[in-house]
Amino acid sequence: MTRPCFAARHFFPLLVALTGGAVALAVTSVFVWARRTVPFGDAFYFHYQAQLLVDGHGWFIDPFSYFFQDKAVPSAVHPPLWTLVLALADLLGIRSYFAQLFVACALDGAAVFVTALAAREAAGPGAGLTAAAIAAVYPNFWTNVDTGLSETLLLLVVACVVWAALRVRRVPSTGGAALLGVLCALCALTRAEQILLVPLVLVPVLLLHRSADVRTRLTGVLVALFATAFVLAPWVGFNLTRMKQPEFLSTELGTTLAGANCARTYAGRLLGSWSFACASSGLGTGAESEQDFHARSAALRYLDANAGRLPTVVGARVGRELGLFRPFQQLDLDHLQGKPLGPARVGLFVFWALSVGAVVGAVALRRRRTTLVPFAGILIGTVVVAATTFGSTRLRASLEVVVVVLAAVALDALLRRRRSGQSRAASRL
Repeated sequence: MTRPCFAARHFFPLLVALTGGAVALAVTSVFVWARRTVPFGDAFYFHYQAQLLVDGHGWFIDPFSYFFQDKAVPSAVHPPLWTLVLALADLLGIRSYFAQLFVACALDGAAVFVTALAAREAAGPGAGLTAAAIAAVYPNFWTNVDTGLSETLLLLVVACVVWAALRVRRVPSTGGAALLGVLCALCALTRAEQILLVPLVLVPVLLLHRSADVRTRLTGVLVALFATAFVLAPWVGFNLTRMKQPEFLSTELGTTLAGANCARTYAGRLLGSWSFACASSGLGTGAESEQDFHARSAALRYLDANAGRLPTVVGARVGRELGLFRPFQQLDLDHLQGKPLGPARVGLFVFWALSVGAVVGAVALRRRRTTLVPFAGILIGTVVVAATTFGSTRLRASLEVVVVVLAAVALDALLRRRRSGQSRAASRL
């Protein structure tokens, strides 16, 4: 009987230790870079919307209108999951913004843990522990905790999706399909653009399973889609009943498009990026959903009138997203949202290195006949979102999980090949 390798025998103790190290590094980051910060922008929205919800001032209202205009206005600028996580922290007595950053630290540790499980599912325990070690120290994981935004939660739920997709592909089951559907819905309830995981990951993972018969594949897809719809239905239904214009996951699309389609972002310093001034000018008046409608209309009019610039703008957007176009300027823009600049610069160089490793890891998985669908789907989704909106490191969060897992697969394969070569050399002596 073959004795299991060291990584297999000690996988969970080592993973717990690496997860603890990840949490410790995230906590250190908060103390060093976020100790005196106050919530602003989206962080203000999330933090105070959660408090207003817990304190009984209204279900998902706009905190800016509440505090600065004394109005309780229904709001769905962002999907609800991060607000609900912070509301749970409020219920547990963790009410200050600084204290809630440590909730994000715990979620960062959970994201590292599940990323390791996804890598283990892809290529074994060695790859899993390698992924945990990379993710624990990778700045693009732990610097998210300093911003007070939803990206740390997104890393966790996307890692869960990758793990569930790989597992249901290896061991097909109705329960596995349902779990994948629920997790894709949770991603969309964290950031609205993650709804793309449904057509780009969920459907192809279940439908293109060659070892299963057609009936099993179709059943899996239907079960997964039902689970996704079941989880999304309360939020979508809630928005449809309280907004003047039809809204589903978020009312942010209008401001996103208006800020990305204007003279400032079609040329010059902000080419391919986003402008707050442009977004504000396109809002118009009225309720939040009406402002969203006006902003979308203004953005589409500008896009139509300047379609000739679109290839250049789209290239710049995707380049920003992938750290290939004005990457250091993009880090400066990210810094305005609370990301510490020094670690972010390190994270950029590490992202480039991991991306090269990810290509090697994808080739290794292909040779092992392990599906690449979840990885390719997330990559395609990231590019599509950048091309149709704007480029930002923040919008690349889901892809960070992919590059960590695939780079870990590559590094583990390299280490195993080296150990195998050493063993063969020793046997000849």
